[in-house]
Amino acid sequence: MRTSRLATRLTLAAALCLGAASLTGCENENDPATWVGKLSATNKRPAAMRRLRQMWESKLATTTPPNNLRDPAVQAFLNAVLPAVNEAFVDHRDELAVRKEAIEILAGSGDARAIPALVNALEFSPGNSESERIALRAAQALKELHPANNPQVVQRLLATIDRASGNSGSAPAIREAVIQALGAIGDRSAVDVLVRTLKKPIDQQEIRTARAAADALGLLGDTSQPVVDALIYGLYLNVRRANAFNNCGRALTRLGAAAVVPRLIATVNGQNPEVTLLINSFASVPGMPPVPPGLQQSTAIDVLRNFADRSAVPALIALLTNRETVGNVRGAAAETLGYTGLALPSDAPERGPIFTALSTVFNEGTPGGEDDMAPTVAPALVLLGDARTVPLLVRRINTREMAAPSAVPYRLGLLMPLASAVRHDTFAQFDALANTAAAQLAALVAAQPDAASEIAPVQAQLATIRQVASVAHDCNDGDLACYRERLSSPEKNVVRKAAYMIAWTGGDNPAARQALLAQAGNADLLVRRSIHVAIDALSPHGCAECITRLEQVIEGERGQESKSLLHLEAQMLISRLRGRT
Repeated sequence: MRTSRLATRLTLAAALCLGAASLTGCENENDPATWVGKLSATNKRPAAMRRLRQMWESKLATTTPPNNLRDPAVQAFLNAVLPAVNEAFVDHRDELAVRKEAIEILAGSGDARAIPALVNALEFSPGNSESERIALRAAQALKELHPANNPQVVQRLLATIDRASGNSGSAPAIREAVIQALGAIGDRSAVDVLVRTLKKPIDQQEIRTARAAADALGLLGDTSQPVVDALIYGLYLNVRRANAFNNCGRALTRLGAAAVVPRLIATVNGQNPEVTLLINSFASVPGMPPVPPGLQQSTAIDVLRNFADRSAVPALIALLTNRETVGNVRGAAAETLGYTGLALPSDAPERGPIFTALSTVFNEGTPGGEDDMAPTVAPALVLLGDARTVPLLVRRINTREMAAPSAVPYRLGLLMPLASAVRHDTFAQFDALANTAAAQLAALVAAQPDAASEIAPVQAQLATIRQVASVAHDCNDGDLACYRERLSSPEKNVVRKAAYMIAWTGGDNPAARQALLAQAGNADLLVRRSIHVAIDALSPHGCAECITRLEQVIEGERGQESKSLLHLEAQMLISRLRGRT
């Protein structure tokens, strides 16, 4: 009888629990619905949202791989909780304890259903650190979601730029994330605000904001003159010794030569008053270093190099050949002319005037004197790949002023370009000059044993120069198999020489490009730059497989900050290759 009464009581208790879910002892705490039901109660909402966040993080941690938003269990959880979390977030904007838990679910969901709450979070309270942190998470999430065809989201993002106008707390990071979201969304209605943001006076600039604005303008792809002029203006920003040069340069390259090169040429020629005014304003900024002579011209010329556009050749030649032009501007013009000539087809009519201008300036001044332009121009002549460069260098090295043993260190400054330029049939000329230098250095050591430690680095430099030239000695011109073998050398200068030889002799040979693409992920900056230059030279009509390979390298190295400059240069090459198809 007692057993029968106990069973009856247990059955009744079970029935009561099933029928009265509000009793704490009967709730299933692992069921999201339990906590969703509590979000409507003011006194239970904070604990309920905290528990939902814990459940969310636990779900993500147990997926394979971790944080897999496509996992069925994760999707089921979102379906069960997201509408209610979204509603609670929007309806209770003053409950920061609830919102700081909810934003982790909303921002991490990758789900478009979270957009109303994420947009609501952008109406934060400036100066309130928790409110700002929530807004930052929302802006970052909107960047990842980048909802298309949603003008309301775009307008709320634009309004947030003004709301986050300060430079303390999370405000700069919020502006940066909001602008990045605008770039990812791709709605050109944001262009005017981004242009105004980038063109603020120097005393109102914050560099993270400027960089983000430049990146976003590049992604939006508006090629109108106001956009181009804003990006050119951004090249010259200098905010507490930080700049946006790379961001603006990358964006300009995305917009294409037709829109950008004429405005860069105008800037080179001093016909950009906004840039001139910005540079002049640096004098009134406390702690700003002196402006280098020719900054306006040399900076614009450096960006022109990214385009390798023939329309810039006349202006660059005029600057280079004018002896009144500042030295660093002439050097920049020479380098850009070398890159431009190499990227042009071998029969391009501009190549002749480029070589003539470079060789004329190369022969200026007294060898070894202060007015000697040979060391400045020699690398550009090498890049151009014109066979006439070798006798030009040989004659300069053989001048009377360069013959003395004491001039060997200076002479090596031209022997390296000669080693880079020499071909198989002219190797003997290089070898004779290198032997003379080696003999003179050995004689100096014999005459001055105490100076051996000072001379040793010069001898080591000569040994490296010989290694570079050995590619021309060992490989007949155009011997792709031999060059490919040298591309695997541990000596980076040998790899660079092999890359240039392929560029100069490979012609329109797919196998030559394949040999270079195999080295597209080389870890060394200078080697990879040479690979890029060679690919550029072999692809005057574009190269789809090169674009694919370069994008694969960038994606495979994503997040590696040390590779950021390499990726920038690869992206600029990709833009040039696309522009030629």
